[in-house]
Amino acid sequence: MELKKLAAAFSAALLIPFGTVPVYSDAVYGRSGARGDVNGDGDTNIADVVALQNWLLSRPGAYLADWTAGDLCNDGKLNVFDLCLLKRAVLSETSGNDLIPSQISQFGAPTPTSGNVKALNIYVDFADVKYADYDYNTPQIYEELYGSGTVAAPYESITAWFERSSYGSLHIEGDVVHYTCSGNMADYSQGRYNYTPMASEVLKGLEDQLDFSDYDSNGDGVIDCVTFTVPLDFASDEMKNFWYACTNDWFGDPSFTVDGLRVDKYIIMDVMPNADEMKYLKSTLIHEMCHSMGLPDYYAYDSNPYDNVNDGGASLNGDAGYECMDDAVGDLCSFSKLMLGWLRENEVQSYSGYGEQTFVLDDASQTGSCLILPINSAPGDYTSEYFLIENISRSGNNFHYYTYDSGVRIFHVKAELNQYGFKYENQSDDFMGNDKIRVLRLVNDNGGFYHTGDTASFGTSNFAAYDYNGYPTIDTGYTVSIGEHSDGKYNIKVAK
Repeated sequence: MELKKLAAAFSAALLIPFGTVPVYSDAVYGRSGARGDVNGDGDTNIADVVALQNWLLSRPGAYLADWTAGDLCNDGKLNVFDLCLLKRAVLSETSGNDLIPSQISQFGAPTPTSGNVKALNIYVDFADVKYADYDYNTPQIYEELYGSGTVAAPYESITAWFERSSYGSLHIEGDVVHYTCSGNMADYSQGRYNYTPMASEVLKGLEDQLDFSDYDSNGDGVIDCVTFTVPLDFASDEMKNFWYACTNDWFGDPSFTVDGLRVDKYIIMDVMPNADEMKYLKSTLIHEMCHSMGLPDYYAYDSNPYDNVNDGGASLNGDAGYECMDDAVGDLCSFSKLMLGWLRENEVQSYSGYGEQTFVLDDASQTGSCLILPINSAPGDYTSEYFLIENISRSGNNFHYYTYDSGVRIFHVKAELNQYGFKYENQSDDFMGNDKIRVLRLVNDNGGFYHTGDTASFGTSNFAAYDYNGYPTIDTGYTVSIGEHSDGKYNIKVAK
């Protein structure tokens, strides 16, 4: 059963004159009560979990006083994913189990990783290249990004994707505006990576029409997330090579502000808002927004991302390797979520000591769950070297065409930090090359998932600690055996 949002009553012309700024925002409809309070008693608790579960099961007498309060995925419908988020929220309150703080929020990433965040999406055209040449409709783009889009889950909206990925910790909303620069496109295409002449003009041009304080949710004096999309469908190859999807540091005037707010990072988007590209547009934008939160690319910049997993190319290959920061498809893995502060203390299990221990992993596509095997570090040290194990299914943000198989996957993590972020990410001063230490590598001989009866031990690809020269050659002594799979959970036996 599906309940659709009330459609927003938008009206706008396709041709928007220079200087006018129609804003299409998330204020489409409001919830009447507290978030999760589906029974309307003024509180969110276990009674709401029972009410929503009964309603989803169509049990006699099931009733929801306010169904919109239960739409925690913010996708205009109620389903098991909303129930999972509601259970997680209620259980975390009753158990006192806190979120593990973000490990990377202190490194200048402007986009907050929790709470309510409003992003600004600016569709920029130029004196000589107009969006009027394309199938361009600003309110329609808003609906795709933050409303009820036309693309199938998990990319029905940016809002729904982040709500699911963060298990309800992050709610992304946004505004979509249009602006025409005064010069020609080539006038703003000088100097590699230097998009700030365009960005400066656009932001200053919008200062009288927008209140930029709306885009600083944490009050740190920095715009949380701003994206500039430029028209490229009919642009020259030279222009397409210059304007490409990326997240940039602000290389312009360091004293530049709008409404007193600085810009630390901004996103450039090169995917056009055409109907046949909408899925790719959203997956690319999500990837870049995660950069704006502080996550690095996991793929190797100087290698073919489709190289064999043993050839020193991309860090994550094969069916088990789909990850938002590697291929820009599928969900973020549990390591990414741990770095962003989306996992709770009881959702991160750790092997301690020696001997044989057995763990149960829930489906991380629906709820927080992972297992860490420390390597020369103490349990709870998440910015060190360790193995991370998770169980994922073809559901949530890994739904349908992004995970061709499902099961258990293991990552070799090297998450040391320096003053800028991850010590061993691409282009870091400490980066040792694609065939050596990387932030994240997939443990497996063929890039596939582990299933019941499979084992990983020394000799399995990437299942070893890094040596002094940066190669995974040191036997950690671990053996991982994949046990029974029941009710979506996997039993994992670890011996050392």
